[in-house]
Amino acid sequence: MKASVIVLNKNGSLLLPECLHSLHRQTWTDVEIVVVDNGSIDGSVEFVQEHFPEVRVVRLEENLGFCKGNNIGIRQAKGEYIALLNNDTVVDPHWLEELVRAL
Repeated sequence: MKASVIVLNKNGSLLLPECLHSLHRQTWTDVEIVVVDNGSIDGSVEFVQEHFPEVRVVRLEENLGFCKGNNIGIRQAKGEYIALLNNDTVVDPHWLEELVRAL
């Protein structure tokens, strides 16, 4: 069962790397990561594209806010399960596995 993790980002170049690294250490491996970028101008989109090419980036031209940004990410997600994270979140390696098993 695929899980999708939507990470909302706005100028998170200093925060996003640790968040994405923690997602790559998950014990649940059937996962897609989608970064929804709310109009960043700090190079965070380019960083993700260069260092995390397997992460799908949905680039918005302007900041549409928390709700609209997440809703766009949810519509793009392909997973049976969807989790929403902010770009400053660092998750435990078992986080997603425990979440999916609970559902």
